Amino acid sequence: MENIVKAICRKEGITCQTIQVLPGGQVNAVFLVDGKYILRIGAREDAGQRLERETLILQNLAGQLPVAKVLAFGQEQGFFYQVQQYMPGQQLYTIWKTLTAAVQDTIAAELAASLKILHSANFSDFGDGWQDSKRYATWSDYLTDMFQNTIEEIRDLNIRMVPGFIEMAVNYFEEHKKVLQEGVPTLVHSDMTLVNILAENGKVSAILDFEFARQAPADYELLAIEAFCLYPKDWAEEENEVFCTADFANIIPLIRKHYPGLFEIRNLRERLNVYHVYTTLSSYLEWRKANLSTIPPERMAAKEFYMGRITNFLWDNGARMFYA
Repeated sequence: MENIVKAICRKEGITCQTIQVLPGGQVNAVFLVDGKYILRIGAREDAGQRLERETLILQNLAGQLPVAKVLAFGQEQGFFYQVQQYMPGQQLYTIWKTLTAAVQDTIAAELAASLKILHSANFSDFGDGWQDSKRYATWSDYLTDMFQNTIEEIRDLNIRMVPGFIEMAVNYFEEHKKVLQEGVPTLVHSDMTLVNILAENGKVSAILDFEFARQAPADYELLAIEAFCLYPKDWAEEENEVFCTADFANIIPLIRKHYPGLFEIRNLRERLNVYHVYTTLSSYLEWRKANLSTIPPERMAAKEFYMGRITNFLWDNGARMFYA
């Protein structure tokens, strides 16, 4: 990968005197070059679409939100890449529990203001927003299509799961998808966890990773935030970092304080449960696909906690960060 990094730097006129691999690149390989450039190299088949879409979004948000300036987007040796300016700050999740209540409130207010700007964008349809991607007239149509595609792919690959589990998830989705009818398409970040927020001197210095942004109802933003608060260890990048749900229990109440409109859609709790069931199942599928060479479909996978998390949202008395 170092040779590809150097080739991209030559192409973009970057001296490339130092290359540092950055942790946490779950979807892309991420490098800090010369201490002032962030180079992201796509590692999945949809990398070109995602990074191109993100490039356009960041260009449109420049001057409105604390986002990185995109310096280049292109392709080299079959890999799509993006070059951004380096943004200073610490990942918010690593320092959140050390901040005073007043600073936490200030940061939450800034995040709420940024979300309001994102959600003020208007679109005529729902979808991923990629060029040539499918457009949907309703949010229910979009999410139903995504869910059904996930189920079909699991079945086509003959991925082994707990007997009856898929049927249980399908029945839940079909029973509750009626609550997805409401909502207008806005710009939703879709991954607004404290990992993708940088803070410096008690303020938000950058919001990162817009590559999964989509045209969706504003309440979909709460999905990733709640998932992070429930399972913060999933985002810990160092083995010695220990976080628990209690460390982040005040995040959603603070966002609600500064952005109450985000919580006003009808059936919010039920909608979020449906979101969790779909996205967790989709994440499980992506993990299995990435490991088919070592974990064949017929073998029960080690990360069955995915199914535990889905089950959590199939019952009303499961763990939640809030009730609407």
